[in-house]
Amino acid sequence: MDKNKEDKLKELEYDFVQDFIKLRKDNHLTQEAMANQSGVIRLTITRIENLITSPQVNTLIKILEPIGYTVKIVPIDKKKKNKKD
Repeated sequence: MDKNKEDKLKELEYDFVQDFIKLRKDNHLTQEAMANQSGVIRLTITRIENLITSPQVNTLIKILEPIGYTVKIVPIDKKKKNKKD
């Protein structure tokens, strides 16, 4: 993979994690509370938020469900456009 593609992937992952942390905090949930509600261990949530690990899709679905979100495939250009709005 060329450096430019790798950098874009890292940027997308970073953006996702930042959005995830914001949603968790906006819902007044600690990592522990999110772990209890989702059935995913707190250490996994910590590792995701610290960009130590990339979660599997089923893990994403589990941790997003308690806060009313899910995973959706969207065009990258659309995501960037929505961030500007």
